[in-house]
Amino acid sequence: MIPDNPTLPVPLAGFRTKTDEQNREYAEVIATLPQYASEKALHTYPLQTACIEAIDGTLGIMLPDRRVVIRPGQRFQIPPNTSHAFYNADETEVKFREMLKPALHTPWLFDEISAAAKRNRPGIVAFFEKAYILSQVKSEYYQSGIPVFIQKHIYPVLARVGKLLGWVRHVAPRF
Repeated sequence: MIPDNPTLPVPLAGFRTKTDEQNREYAEVIATLPQYASEKALHTYPLQTACIEAIDGTLGIMLPDRRVVIRPGQRFQIPPNTSHAFYNADETEVKFREMLKPALHTPWLFDEISAAAKRNRPGIVAFFEKAYILSQVKSEYYQSGIPVFIQKHIYPVLARVGKLLGWVRHVAPRF
């Protein structure tokens, strides 16, 4: 189970990733949100289309201008560069599938965010780990509420500092 860590973007109880290994056309994430869980902030995939499908329970999708609720078997498509976040709109755990096209480095991103959350490192160290992870996928994933300039240009500097101080030694290389 991934602890709810406000310094990391994903409060999921569990997930697994799968990639189309032959031509990397898509990455699939199967995620579970605990009862009453909600992502802390909107996020954006500038280069990917996200197709969301509810598997079990009722999934809420927050968009900048509205909220959408989907039930098992229903799908919702989010175009590239659209901010969104997920929340549990049900009384029980919600399981859903997010398919991102093209795959890019999405499996690595989610695997590393999960591993960092499981380490549950305190404040400043977790921040440097997040900066390192997100700097490795710049232009592929952005958190809303943090200026893109900071995510593109300041996070890489913070990532290097974190590496020098040994605070991000547990993060696997992207390649």
